[in-house]
Amino acid sequence: MSHPLLAIEAGNSRLKFGLFVPSISSFYRRVGTNVSKVVDVAEEWPSCRRLLAIRVEDPVPWQTLATWNPDETVIAGSNPQAVERVLQGWQSTGLKPPQVVRDSSAIPISLDVDAPEKVGLDRLLNAVAANALRPASRPAIVVDSGTATTVNFISRDGVFCGGAILPGLEMSAKALHYYTAVLPRLPIQDLGGDVPVAPGRNTREAIRNGLFWGQVGAIRELVRQISHHQNLGEPDFSGDCDRDDSPWMILTGGGGPVLGSQFPGFLALRSLGMHGLVLTAWKSGRGNHQ
Repeated sequence: MSHPLLAIEAGNSRLKFGLFVPSISSFYRRVGTNVSKVVDVAEEWPSCRRLLAIRVEDPVPWQTLATWNPDETVIAGSNPQAVERVLQGWQSTGLKPPQVVRDSSAIPISLDVDAPEKVGLDRLLNAVAANALRPASRPAIVVDSGTATTVNFISRDGVFCGGAILPGLEMSAKALHYYTAVLPRLPIQDLGGDVPVAPGRNTREAIRNGLFWGQVGAIRELVRQISHHQNLGEPDFSGDCDRDDSPWMILTGGGGPVLGSQFPGFLALRSLGMHGLVLTAWKSGRGNHQ
């Protein structure tokens, strides 16, 4: 294992730890029973050798991280308090102090938005990874289904141009439970498995229908709106996303496996932001990757 880099992503509900090394990668997309290659990464891509995710309030696994023995560490995230908690306990690992990505100025991407300093780092790190994957002649739309769901647009020139933010699956499920008198809370794992069939014949199935199809419908419409206002072709969600006039589309986040069956035209990568964080560390000159 050469030049291992530990990447830590501090989200609103999860802390994720990944050990990455450089590799040459190809990516494939499954549409029905067919599998096709969709991209060969021109530059070296971060290959994840170990991955660990915990709830943001759980104890940090210091001893485990120390045994991974990375050469360097980089940390960032949309949850500043979680980042600080990791930094406060870092000395117990015995590892080198981590590189901390705190704002957009440290991320290798141009922004065309009203307030660049207010854009969530998770959205920008997704865009860094998308730029490494997308064909050079095509823009990209990245859908990240996490605590919040974000739908973001990257231009043909690799510029982050903003997007949309809406409640994610788990946040929506919690809201239905906590802001009503009797509706049960539906765990996100209950949304997996067979696609829900409408109409739901009981309360739990009605909630499952609303959460699943509401999220699918919102994502589809947002992708259409972005495509329309950017003068792109009509997006094809059925799998033929290789047309030159359509955006390159990527699905990531913990909710990606739940929603993936409805977006076969998307390249599905679960931890896109962590890959973007590693690429950011490499391009900054740290991570022993020259």
